[in-house]
Amino acid sequence: MNFTGPSMRPILKHGDLLQVIPYHGQKIHPGDVIVFLPPEGEQRIVHRVISTSSEGIRTRGDYCTRIDPWILDSGHVIGRVIYAIRGKKQRRIHGGFLGCLSAMAIRAFHLTDCIISSLFRPVYYWMARRGSIRRWTTSLFQTRVLYFKRTDGTELQLLMGKSVVGRWLPGKAGWHIRRPFRLFVNEGSLPENPSKSSE
Repeated sequence: MNFTGPSMRPILKHGDLLQVIPYHGQKIHPGDVIVFLPPEGEQRIVHRVISTSSEGIRTRGDYCTRIDPWILDSGHVIGRVIYAIRGKKQRRIHGGFLGCLSAMAIRAFHLTDCIISSLFRPVYYWMARRGSIRRWTTSLFQTRVLYFKRTDGTELQLLMGKSVVGRWLPGKAGWHIRRPFRLFVNEGSLPENPSKSSE
């Protein structure tokens, strides 16, 4: 299956191809990355198991700040993610103890990133608005915008070289540009998404 969304960054990214195997009665361990259908839901979700008990299975996305609201039983679980393929690279997705360690490291990194970002965000946006760095580096960083038709509207992707540095997803109100690339891009000159939110 293809992975969509940001909830498992950086282990999984939007567009990764996942290899999933069923459990076939084997035990589900905390740290496993599983594919499941939530209770009363029809869309498959890929999150990490954070606990198993007599009550059921609790999950959370590595990039999410909150535990998922549902409690799963084994009947909701489709299988375990064992590999992710991105481009020509195939990576093993660890579960169990190694998966728990990986999730802890990711959450510690996110917490540190949030603290540092909140301290420097005003300076970062001030520098982006001023455009000083952009004027010095215009010839070095050429950008282009690609349009992709999706079932829910149009997705715009901002590329710098071969890297996607920004996206405007259908139904969203504006561009989401990765740090530090807002310093090198004149957001006002970028096209608007025809599927943008009216909010």
